[in-house]
Amino acid sequence: MALAYPHRRAVALGLFAGALTSEFWASPNLVRAQPQEPDQVQPVEDIPDSVLAASADEAERVTVPVMVNGRGPFPFIVDTGSTNTVVSDALAAHLRLPLGENLLIKAATGPAVANSVRVATLSVGARRLTNLSTPVLERVNLGGLGILGLDAVANQKLVMDFRKKQMLLTQSSRRGEDPGTIVVQAKSKYGQLLLVDCEVGGMPLYVILDTGGEMTIGNMTMRTMLERRRQANEVQIISVTGDSMTVPIGILPQLDVGHVRVMNQPIAYADFYAFSQFGLRDKPAMLLGMNTLRHFARVSIDFPAREVRFLLDA
Repeated sequence: MALAYPHRRAVALGLFAGALTSEFWASPNLVRAQPQEPDQVQPVEDIPDSVLAASADEAERVTVPVMVNGRGPFPFIVDTGSTNTVVSDALAAHLRLPLGENLLIKAATGPAVANSVRVATLSVGARRLTNLSTPVLERVNLGGLGILGLDAVANQKLVMDFRKKQMLLTQSSRRGEDPGTIVVQAKSKYGQLLLVDCEVGGMPLYVILDTGGEMTIGNMTMRTMLERRRQANEVQIISVTGDSMTVPIGILPQLDVGHVRVMNQPIAYADFYAFSQFGLRDKPAMLLGMNTLRHFARVSIDFPAREVRFLLDA
């Protein structure tokens, strides 16, 4: 049976040039109600470095080749905002993956119940996970055949090199960084890294890296403190479960992430479920999406060292 790759609805490029309503896809931010680890994960010290060819989908999100049950490779979206790896209904049907128990997932718009499938093996580069129970969601809502979550890259250093169109998975290390690389410290919470040395307009800000999100999204507390209450433009957000919400959008004149300064940054505002999950609903916080991350030549996420490194384009 042939498997057709999806055509996603593209982001309107003229989002802030007079369009009142546009559309983009939000990160799933998936978390199991009762988290379970794969039965077997290779010890990190036994995993050689993996250099993967990286492509971009229509939303400019990074995709890498993944093998599922020895078949593929299939392009999976790399999503540091998702705790779990996810497969689409199209891929599950194509591979005839056996159904598992229903799972409670936490999507952008709130909790939902999803079907799950059993995956015997999932390989990304040299890393191999076995006996996974993964949520299965509709391809049209995922925007791809699958999502590569934190469970597949945990305890490693993930390097997205946009110039070379590569993704590297390696052990935690300070080696291999170019001069001029900017290091930002982070806290670890539920497997995620929260950048803390950040601010907007002189206001301290928590930042979560969200490579599965097309757009940077701030919470409503951040918007209120910035007094941006009368923006006319709006954007429609569609979560991985198919739920949607219409939210205000704006532009940040200046965003400081560590010692990196981003000017005139487009941003949407929504009280995503993820902010409550991390205890950030009442604190200024944002999900840093791909429309911001692609300003850099390379982004390195070192989970064990709790550091994120940014290399600016020359």
